[in-house]
Amino acid sequence: MIGGDFNVRFQLAADPDSRHLSDVLSSFDMVQHVSGSTHRCGNTLDLVMTFANCQLNAVTVDPVGIVSDHALVVCRLTATNTAPTTAERLVRGWRRVDRSEIRHLLTARRLCQPVPGDADVEQLIASYDAVLRDIADKLVPVHTVRRHRARPADAVVRRRMPERRNCRRLERRYRLTRRAQDRRLWVYAARRRLRLNRAKYEEYWVGRLNQCSCSSSLLWPKQPLI
Repeated sequence: MIGGDFNVRFQLAADPDSRHLSDVLSSFDMVQHVSGSTHRCGNTLDLVMTFANCQLNAVTVDPVGIVSDHALVVCRLTATNTAPTTAERLVRGWRRVDRSEIRHLLTARRLCQPVPGDADVEQLIASYDAVLRDIADKLVPVHTVRRHRARPADAVVRRRMPERRNCRRLERRYRLTRRAQDRRLWVYAARRRLRLNRAKYEEYWVGRLNQCSCSSSLLWPKQPLI
């Protein structure tokens, strides 16, 4: 929804500025909802515009001169506000674990002891699971994280995810090692990701324009919110 003082005498269909504004609205498949005088000189200058498929419940124009030389325009737009859903997950902070400490704990457990030839497979599996869970609970206890479930990403965003993950992985490696070779790999991946993003961005919008026959009035109503 767009609203404000446009200083265009919209009620005069023959006025050049009014005709130009009407053409712009038509090109974007938008309509203007205010009718009647909104200025002390009798012109319709204060406008409220929406897409054609977005209907306003009520548009009222107060008398001119109560507050200023413009009338107060009030409208109602029905909107649904859904509360963000959250998801809880049980996670462990494995990045903070020292590998040498894990090795020390494993060598002191029965997993690193010789296995008898007549040992039961089911018992070995249960012992393996119990020992590893005990070590994990000591080093990295399970904790709960709560995250908002985001809106499903479109196809363009999903195709960008592998390059983004790889770039962030190389960045973390360089910040950890500070080696020149790791920095070169990170810079190369970042530049490659930028080139791919530009190419995919152009590919997406060219495809959208071709679907709508290069008509903006058909394109924008079908475009999902960004």
